Amino acid sequence: RKGEKRERPTVSVLAMSSGSSFALKEERKKVETKEAAQALFKSLQEAIDSKEFTKFSSLKFSGMSFSYEAAKVLAELLPELKGVDVLDVSDIIAGQETEEARKVLKVLSGAAKDMGLTSVLMNENALGSNGIAASEDLLKGNKNIKELSFNDCGLESEAGKLISEYILSNGKPSKIEKFQIFNNCLTSAGAITLCPLFENSPLLADIRVSSTRISREGGEAIAMAMVKCRNLVNVDLSDNSFGEGAGAIFQEKVFPGQKKLKRLDLSGTGIGEKHCVGILKSLVNDEIDLELLGMSENDISSDSATVIAAYIKQCCALKVLNLEGNELKSEGATQICNALVESKCPIETINLYNNEITALTVPALIKLIRSKPSLKKLNLDANMISAKGVNVIKDTLKELKKDDCLDEMEMNDDENEEGEDDIDGLTKMLEGLST
Repeated sequence: RKGEKRERPTVSVLAMSSGSSFALKEERKKVETKEAAQALFKSLQEAIDSKEFTKFSSLKFSGMSFSYEAAKVLAELLPELKGVDVLDVSDIIAGQETEEARKVLKVLSGAAKDMGLTSVLMNENALGSNGIAASEDLLKGNKNIKELSFNDCGLESEAGKLISEYILSNGKPSKIEKFQIFNNCLTSAGAITLCPLFENSPLLADIRVSSTRISREGGEAIAMAMVKCRNLVNVDLSDNSFGEGAGAIFQEKVFPGQKKLKRLDLSGTGIGEKHCVGILKSLVNDEIDLELLGMSENDISSDSATVIAAYIKQCCALKVLNLEGNELKSEGATQICNALVESKCPIETINLYNNEITALTVPALIKLIRSKPSLKKLNLDANMISAKGVNVIKDTLKELKKDDCLDEMEMNDDENEEGEDDIDGLTKMLEGLST
C-alpha cells in the first residue's frame, strides 16, 4: 500500500575464516507474516537451494520481533544449515504476548537443537524462567556450547536452576568458557542454583554476573564456586551486595594466582576495604597487569591509597580505573594521580566521582592530564573542588583540545576553598608553560 514501509531488511554477509555472518541490520520492527519472513531469510534459503549448507558460520537475528508464524519459517531453515558456530537470538520477542513469545522461543529452540553451536546469545528476551524452559532443546541439544549470554532477560531464581540443569545434562565438566547474566533478578536463591555450573566449568574465563540483586548468602556461594575457576580473564560481579564474607573468599581463594586475569570489576559488591586491599596485594605479588580495575563503593579510605598506587605503578596495560564512591579524599586521590603519572599504562578512563576530593589534588590532576595523552574520560563530580580548581582543570583540557574529557560537574561543591593557595601558584606556572 502507498506510504507503507515494506519489510526489506539489509542482510550483511561478512567474510569470515570459516564462513560468513548473516545479520539483520534494519531498524526494529515486528515480522508478522510468513511472506515477510520468507523475504527476510531469502539469503538463507538461497544458500540451502544451492547446497551451500556451510556458507554461514554465524547467524544473528537480534533486533527484529518475530511472530510464531514468522518464527516457523526460520525454524524450517535452521536444521538445513551446517557449520554454524554462533546463534544470536537476542531481543526477538519484543512486544509479543507471553504465550506467543514462548512459542517463538520453543519452535526455534527445537529447530536449533542439533546444530552443534558453540555460542548462544539470548539477551533481552524478557520471559524470565519461562523463556529458559522454552529453550530447553537448544541448551540441551548443543553439547559443545562455550559461550552463553542471558543479559537483561528478566530472569528470577528458578532460571538459575534450569540453566545449570540443562547445560550440565551434556556432561561434567561443562565446556563453558564465557557466561553472562547481567541485569536480572536472580537474587541469592538464583545465584546458589547457578553454582553447580560454575563449579563444573573449569575452562570458565569470562564471567559477568552483575546487577542481579544477589546478597550475602548468594555472594558467598558464588565466591566458593569460583574457587574452581582457575582460568579467569574477565570478571564482572559489580552491583551486587555480596558482603565481606564473599570478599574474604575472593581474597584468599579465588584471585591469587590468576595469571590470565585482564579485567576485574568488583564495584558495588560491598566486599569492603580490607578485602579490596588484600586482592590488590595479591595482584601486585602475582604481577597481574589488568586492563580494567573497578572497586567503586567499597569504603576504600585514603589509608589504602598506598596499596592502590603500588599496584598502578607496575601496570603497563591499565585503561580503565573506577574508584567511584569511596573515601579517598585529597590525600589518597593525589597518591593515585601521581602513581598514574609514573606508570606506563595507557589510561583512558578515570572515575573518582564522590571521593571527598578538594582542590588540594588539582596540581596532581594537572600533571596527570598533561602526561597521559591517552586520557579520554575523567569523572570528578560530587567532590569538593573549588570553582578556581575546576576552571584550571577545564582550561588545561581545553588547551590540549580535550574539552569533552571532563564529565559534568553538576554535583560538585565548588564553594570549598581548601587548596586555593596551591591553585594560585599552579595557575602562574601554567600561564608560563602556555607562553
